[in-house]
Amino acid sequence: MKEIETILNNISQQENIKILYACETGSRAWGFPSPDSDYDVRFIYMHEKDWYLSLSQRKDTIEYMEGELDITGWNLKKCLTLLKKSNAPLIERFQSPVEYFGDVGFKENFTKLIKNYYSPTAVFFHHYSLANKFWDELKGKDEIKLKNLFYLVRSLLSCNWIIKDKSVLPMSIDGLMNYIADDKKAKLKSLIKLKATVGEKYLHPKEEEVFDWIKELFSYIESNKTDIGVNKTDMDLLNQFFLNMLNRNDHD
Repeated sequence: MKEIETILNNISQQENIKILYACETGSRAWGFPSPDSDYDVRFIYMHEKDWYLSLSQRKDTIEYMEGELDITGWNLKKCLTLLKKSNAPLIERFQSPVEYFGDVGFKENFTKLIKNYYSPTAVFFHHYSLANKFWDELKGKDEIKLKNLFYLVRSLLSCNWIIKDKSVLPMSIDGLMNYIADDKKAKLKSLIKLKATVGEKYLHPKEEEVFDWIKELFSYIESNKTDIGVNKTDMDLLNQFFLNMLNRNDHD
């Protein structure tokens, strides 16, 4: 959307910041949007060097919401601190199929950092926690929102991926289907096609076939959620990256 690029430019000027990267997240980027899905735009930004030399706590997020637009920015320093913890939402943004802006070389260099700090255990338990939350909301219901079903399924598929493959997760649900049977892929894709034609409030009849598979997947994940892999890389690379970005920005 051209409107999103215009808003990002306005935010940059009004807040006196430099936007380094901006992309789409949420269902539109995950691969199961509805016609009335919001646009969930996320961006990373930085201030000039002197802004960071304050002893006081300063706001490290920027938010803009209007109509179907949900736009949120995180300060670069915040992002690097979160990357040390292998923050799953931050990491997946660098695989988004929809990019609105990218400063020269930033995505490439940040992606290298992700490979150094990716912790399968941290990402696994992020999705494991979400899966349990969404399951509690859905189980026992005869009609369900497809949005909630796919939030659950995506988290389960993410856990399944990490158990079988320690590499960085694909962002799209289609990519996460790599390790499930063809008949399950076909069923999920048929529901994705349906979701693309109905609104977010649409209620879908509970399908026992799907719920039985979800229970089986939960059981498999429960039995294999140990010894997944932890990353203990120190802060040195992050500190150096941050200083390099500040110095480069200071000379631009």
